[in-house]
Amino acid sequence: MGLALVTRIPSLVEAQIAAGALRSAGIDAQVFDAAFGAMESPVIEQLGGLRIMAPEEQLAAARDALNLLRASPGLGEPDELGPWATQARDAARTRGRGMRLVAFLLLSAPFLLWMVVRLAGWLAPPEIGP
Repeated sequence: MGLALVTRIPSLVEAQIAAGALRSAGIDAQVFDAAFGAMESPVIEQLGGLRIMAPEEQLAAARDALNLLRASPGLGEPDELGPWATQARDAARTRGRGMRLVAFLLLSAPFLLWMVVRLAGWLAPPEIGP
């Protein structure tokens, strides 16, 4: 009787709402990583979101309950990955581009410094001996 992953949700508030809805449906759902996610939300978004866990024998019922909740009026269309997937994917893509630029600049700095020193030595006038 272990726990199984029901879904991942990037927002702490939405994860708590989803877990509360599952608990009100009689499913013993829990939000994992909530304490970490409150402080490090970009990291949680990169990992795919906060985990909503439920007992393995209640897994199918939990997923059905969330699909019904998502299909409710005003909450958007049901989606296999959840209505949060597009938002999290776009945020991760934007953050990934920025991180690649920062990594390039940090990793290329020693090489660029070496090139400047080499060019400065090459462009310096030759020393005239005594």
